[in-house]
Amino acid sequence: MLSRIYLLILFVTVSSCSLFKSQNIQEKKIEDLVSYLQGTGEGKGRLGINRQQYLFGFDALLKENNDWILAANIPLHGEEVLMLRNLEKVSVDEDKADGLEIRIQQGISDYLKSQKQSPHLSKDFLLELRTIMRLILHKKLGLELSCSQKECRIGEAIYQVEATSKQLSLKRSLSKDFEIEFTAMNLTESIFRRSNIYLQSKNKSSSALTLLSLELFWK
Repeated sequence: MLSRIYLLILFVTVSSCSLFKSQNIQEKKIEDLVSYLQGTGEGKGRLGINRQQYLFGFDALLKENNDWILAANIPLHGEEVLMLRNLEKVSVDEDKADGLEIRIQQGISDYLKSQKQSPHLSKDFLLELRTIMRLILHKKLGLELSCSQKECRIGEAIYQVEATSKQLSLKRSLSKDFEIEFTAMNLTESIFRRSNIYLQSKNKSSSALTLLSLELFWK
């Protein structure tokens, strides 16, 4: 009962973050829109993994050594941390998974095993999350990013891009069955106030359309 009260309070707070007038982004250049993406700051978040929902407050920062840290305070669980080390590099030898990373990886893996599928996609997702954060933080990291109205490229990674009146979407295939999609919404002045990351089925009729969702509402 207590956990439900915590979740209700956080949900109301998260929902209130989106109650403002956002800009129409469809006519803007993609490279300009990408520069409005938010990767550091604080706010409220919601994580959905295999039918489990977690609401939390968070702080996200990029350290001087280019480690990106998302510290999530989950009611009744305490603080859990997701760390992506040295984002200046495409990949690094990661230490043993911990905290929020374990929760994400285990949730994806358990679902795939229940469906008689390879759990390796859980690691692929975390690697792709690293690439997305490199894209979002490319200016602070001193990385080269090339965008057209249809795609964005950072290193060897290419994302399909679509801008509607209210949303910027970057999408990339992870396997024959699943894709990752990053969306940004609620553009006010020069910042997107909402960021969503989805691991979802390519089969739009699938009952498990979204395997994982990470939604961040920035202050």
